[in-house]
Amino acid sequence: MWPASEKKNLWHSIGFSPDEDRVVRPHVPPRDRQGCEWDTEVRMPGPYRRLVIVLVRPSKYDDEGYVVRHWRGTIPSNTLSCLTSLTEDVMASGDLGGLEVRLERIDETVAHVDPRALGRRYRREGTKVVIGLVGVQTNQFPRAQDLARQFKAEGFEVIIGGFHVSGAIAMSPSVPPECQAMLDAGVTLVLGEVEGRWSGILQDAVADRLQPLYDFLGSPPDLTDMPLPRPSLSTMKGAVPAHVGSIDAGRGCPFACSFCSIINVQGRTVRARSAARIIGQVRENYRLEGQHSVRHYFFTDDNFARNPEWEAVFDGLIRLREDEGVVVDFMMQVDTQATRIAGFVDKAARAGCVQVFVGMESLREDNLKAGGKPQNRAADYREMIARWQEAGVVCHVGYIIGFPYDTRERVMEDVHALAETLRVDQASFFMLTPIPGSRDHQAAVQAGTVLDADYNNYDSFHATSPHPRMSRDEWTRTFHDAWTEFYSFEHMRRILLAQNRETYWSVVKNLIWYRAAMMEGAHPMLTGFFRLKDRTSRRSTFPIERRWPFFRRRVREVARTVRGYLAIVVEMQELWLLTRVRRDDSRRQTRPNPCSPDRVEHDPLTAYWRRTRRAVARLELWRLNPAALAWNFIRGTRQVLAFLVALHGERY
Repeated sequence: MWPASEKKNLWHSIGFSPDEDRVVRPHVPPRDRQGCEWDTEVRMPGPYRRLVIVLVRPSKYDDEGYVVRHWRGTIPSNTLSCLTSLTEDVMASGDLGGLEVRLERIDETVAHVDPRALGRRYRREGTKVVIGLVGVQTNQFPRAQDLARQFKAEGFEVIIGGFHVSGAIAMSPSVPPECQAMLDAGVTLVLGEVEGRWSGILQDAVADRLQPLYDFLGSPPDLTDMPLPRPSLSTMKGAVPAHVGSIDAGRGCPFACSFCSIINVQGRTVRARSAARIIGQVRENYRLEGQHSVRHYFFTDDNFARNPEWEAVFDGLIRLREDEGVVVDFMMQVDTQATRIAGFVDKAARAGCVQVFVGMESLREDNLKAGGKPQNRAADYREMIARWQEAGVVCHVGYIIGFPYDTRERVMEDVHALAETLRVDQASFFMLTPIPGSRDHQAAVQAGTVLDADYNNYDSFHATSPHPRMSRDEWTRTFHDAWTEFYSFEHMRRILLAQNRETYWSVVKNLIWYRAAMMEGAHPMLTGFFRLKDRTSRRSTFPIERRWPFFRRRVREVARTVRGYLAIVVEMQELWLLTRVRRDDSRRQTRPNPCSPDRVEHDPLTAYWRRTRRAVARLELWRLNPAALAWNFIRGTRQVLAFLVALHGERY
């Protein structure tokens, strides 16, 4: 962080006058539960009779300038869920007077955002429209800028929050140019978390006194009694898995990784929500009717193992499962030392944890030291992974490519070790990216390092800074080869053979997701299923294509995508035949040996189609028997349908 005196000079340089706790506030007295001063009287100069709040989670652009949007995503946005609950809390509180309030949520990763259409729908006399571009990360900021300008053109108030504006301004001695451009355009920036402050911001908007900037970084809220993220059908229906929700049980992380921006936005002191409230919400969400019910959770804490309420949360989930029949499962993110916490692993498994994401980052001590992760000890990795697996929990690790001592050879050796020696169940690979808000970015700027000027590329699968030992092309090729090597057919077979009845289908679905992302050439964390494109939703620096050329190109792209998905289905169906868990297979109640020779089977139908493809490729059509072709096509179709039915119903 920069010294407070320099920050104060910064605010004065752009025309603001923050008080001593660095919060730019509206005028006047009483204090709310976070100690912030808000005007309790809502003045409506319009006067406004109606307030429309549209919460938008922006997407990003692809390399051709088109908005990245999919037919379905994977996990509903936790930020949208948080802002939904905060907004509904404000609506119920009466803080907005007698206004009629309408709330709309749009996740642009799975839904089309049309500012003009929203303008036609909501631009009415007596109506105030506030657009919140929420949870904006660095790679989403260029898209957020374009949306902000389009919404401003419709006459709407626009607010941008999220890690980019918060981290970039927190770690900079002056307002970064891209943030200043938004301020100049009349867009309001919100730094930090808005629990306890959202009501005041909305009151300011209604009273036409919205401030250019609200800075809450210096006073993060106490989350104990704050509204919990609330699932909504509008956000849940965009995800492929049914009944999925998310909860951030705490925020902040005690560690000091140099590549991370979280600690400079949410702080290094972990603030936790009330365990009793979390359990109550889980119970309530479980008992909701139909598609609204939530059975699967992602705890989005950056490090759940350091949440001071972890044991109370686990104990509550155990009671729900064992005493009330409320059976939910969840995945969480933890550090490599979590297995050393007494009772943590065993209670996590009893509470319903089916997968952990472990920030391993590297297998090399020199890289771990360079990345500011002295808490990670590569020598302890195997024991740590085995501990999770013995408890029946899938161990998913993160591995960063691009640390200072990485070379192509070292990285590929590590990928082989992840698969063969450490035997992790899943791995996600990332290219080291100097995210604004991190110490890496701050150091690079201070050293005069030439960084990629296009923040759209700061997505963990583009090279955005020079590497001391690899060219950009070699670095990028190594990244893609790591995915291909780890997710080879043979290794996926071994992964699935190592699963038990509780984890098998979730891993199959994750493998389908990852293979789909690899087919698309993007990172799984930024992709969903079946890419959609709108001709006119293109980055402002690119021309809008004419209809006919765009249509022809899209037909070819859709055809390739359909062929790719068919290939994935056939591949996963073959893996299913080789690894499926049978109802009477007692060996699969616990983790079996994935290299066990008596479990290796060979599918004769697959072998037949391989011989057929070779014959066609060599133009040896005389080798093909029409009757055998027809019979095996029918058999293959039946097997694929059986796999899809089993996948949908998670049947054994």
